Amino acid sequence: MAYADANSTNRKLGATAAVMALEAGLAWAIIAGLTMTIHPKIDPRVNTFTIPPETKVKPPETPVKPATQQQTRAPRPITDPIDLGPSTLPTFIPDNVLGSGDGGGIEIPRVTPAPVPVPSFTPKSARPKGKIANWVTTNDYPTAGLRGEHEGSVRYRLSIDGAGKVRDCTVTAGSGHAELDEAACATLLRRAQFDPATDETGARAPGTFSGTVIWRLPQD
Repeated sequence: MAYADANSTNRKLGATAAVMALEAGLAWAIIAGLTMTIHPKIDPRVNTFTIPPETKVKPPETPVKPATQQQTRAPRPITDPIDLGPSTLPTFIPDNVLGSGDGGGIEIPRVTPAPVPVPSFTPKSARPKGKIANWVTTNDYPTAGLRGEHEGSVRYRLSIDGAGKVRDCTVTAGSGHAELDEAACATLLRRAQFDPATDETGARAPGTFSGTVIWRLPQD
């Protein structure tokens, strides 16, 4: 009996020691695992590959249109409305006086238009003296006209000075015969007389007179 108990006791002690050793090993493994640094294994091999050369694609050519000059208006600047407050209209003061009572006023003189002069006389044209028919007669017929038996009418315009004297004779429509035209003006310059023309003030003024000389061959 004593031998059996001793063996049983030894086995128990051995088992206990084994369990304690196992637990100590597990504890050490846990502590070592926490403090251990894991270094990953890096493969030293490098994979290489060939990059094909880049192919340049030429863009299609597009026709260039000539630039046209266009007049563009610059955009109007946009400004924020400014509040100027209530506006005050100017006050118009009668009697052509501008200003206020505090600052004094400026008196604008009234302009009275100058009166338009009313003509005292009615302008008059030059008036012939005596009978116009006596200025040129058949006795004044030019010799060349008589020989050629020329007849015709001569229209004329006389220029008269402020004294009533004829200063010039102009043929405005000829007779078709130079000797008749020249004889008419020469005779008028010698014989025609006028009362001079007057203007709106009644003063003498230059004037004109127009008429006609009719040349007819004298009857026997």
